[in-house]
Amino acid sequence: MHTDSAGDRPKQVTQMNEEEVEGRLSAHRYILSHLLAKLSTDPGKQKVLLGWLDERASVNDGEEDPGAVIVEGYAEQQARADEFMIISEEVRRLVELDSGR
Repeated sequence: MHTDSAGDRPKQVTQMNEEEVEGRLSAHRYILSHLLAKLSTDPGKQKVLLGWLDERASVNDGEEDPGAVIVEGYAEQQARADEFMIISEEVRRLVELDSGR
């Protein structure tokens, strides 16, 4: 039987060093990218999925020159956009590998 004691739970992110956080993030990217690639076997669905990911891979703050003025929360938005780009590129690579292109 599983108990919910503190020893059984993973460390909170605030208790991890940078290498631990990066390792976990890398594992999540790997799992997510492979799941998305395997679930999108239809070319039409692949196009929709990759388009959706690509749309989220950039920060749109409504400014003519994005990033010229530092907006509160911009770093978080940019980090999020970067993650979408990384996952999009990996899904695209996996789909191309699977299709033999």
